[in-house]
Amino acid sequence: IPEPAISWALPLLISCILLLACTGCILKEPVIFGKNAIKQLDVEQLMGSWHEVAQSGRPERKMIAAVNIETSINDKGIIRLDIKKNKFTPYGPYTEVRGKAKWNPDYPGILKCSLYMNFFREYYILYLDPDNTTTLICNRAATRFWVFSKHMSLSENQIAGIIQKMESVGFDPDKLIWHPAYF
Repeated sequence: IPEPAISWALPLLISCILLLACTGCILKEPVIFGKNAIKQLDVEQLMGSWHEVAQSGRPERKMIAAVNIETSINDKGIIRLDIKKNKFTPYGPYTEVRGKAKWNPDYPGILKCSLYMNFFREYYILYLDPDNTTTLICNRAATRFWVFSKHMSLSENQIAGIIQKMESVGFDPDKLIWHPAYF
């Protein structure tokens, strides 16, 4: 190897290593992988009506007061999402968004969802309680997460399970914003 090639390669290598090390040290959000998602799921358990009872990561300017999601599955295995949102109050201005999700049985805790055209993003199901009525879901970047329930309120045991799972993955439960309309 010629001498000039070595002279710039070593500082470049050291710079890359330092950049990667420093970037990993300053991340405040946990890093979510497929291994953090639930391992077993019958997709039929996710069908029905879900209410968002808590969330974290939504910009305050959005001011969403209530979110309800209706899920159904077609013959091809595509999950249809009908998302109904109320702004400001649970009875405020109403908007509806339709989307779709794909589910792969080989990776049961990962949903690929699209709310705009065919741009799919991965969402991880981190927790599903034993009676399949409460779930904790986060995006791949771990900047947003949601607690959905099939009931308008949660029991102490359900809240404890959610908080325990959040802490085990690295989320701060204090960042979770509970919707007061559901308690």
